[in-house]
Amino acid sequence: MLAVLAVCLGLAILVIVLSFRVHSLKTQVAKGADTHQQAAPAKPDNTQALADLDKAKGALAQLQSKLDQATSRQSDLQSDLAKAKARSAELQSQLDGARASAAELQSQLDKAKSQSADLQGRLDQAASKSAQLLSQLDQERGRSADLQSRLQKAEGEIAGLQPLVHRARRMPVETSLERAQGSLFGLASSKVSFTLHISNLSLEPLSVNITVTGPEATRSVSGTIAGRTTLDIEKLAGGENVAIASESYDPVSVAVR
Repeated sequence: MLAVLAVCLGLAILVIVLSFRVHSLKTQVAKGADTHQQAAPAKPDNTQALADLDKAKGALAQLQSKLDQATSRQSDLQSDLAKAKARSAELQSQLDGARASAAELQSQLDKAKSQSADLQGRLDQAASKSAQLLSQLDQERGRSADLQSRLQKAEGEIAGLQPLVHRARRMPVETSLERAQGSLFGLASSKVSFTLHISNLSLEPLSVNITVTGPEATRSVSGTIAGRTTLDIEKLAGGENVAIASESYDPVSVAVR
């Protein structure tokens, strides 16, 4: 842009100089014409005057030629100046367009930077949240491992206590069958009966529900066996089954045979 302005300024100065020279040449031509008019009535024998007149005519012709050349040069310079001005206007328009494009690109760049900063902020937040979640995950894994260890320990303790539980659930009784002969003389036709002795091994009384199941009928009896005493269930027939139940204990079954 500065170069174009410098060219335009130079052309303008050159036009001014040429215009001044053309004006000077016109002035000299006018003076030569006056000299010619003054020399016309002179006498033919004035040799020196005629020689000066011829020189003046030659100088006038040269000045006229230079004037024509200067005029032509001035026209060319005027045309170049107009072209330079048009080119300058075109370049100015292109410069304005380039500035507008640069401003638009700068605006887009600023917007992109703002979006990039926003995305970077979100990325930092996501990274922080991810680190926090990883920390929580590690804590949960540690807690899970601790719970797993405690569970295994508890299962081991339960396994160790299982025999005690079975022992605690075992009813504290002892049973025995006594075979009794139905006839005093032991005849072959006499029916054999059995007596079930149920002994309470505990010092505490034991409440029991006794169910006798046989091929023909089922009967039940309930009672309490005092500590260290025995309850007898008489007249049991072979093939019957006696079930002894008590709260908080596993049942005991006795087959009569």
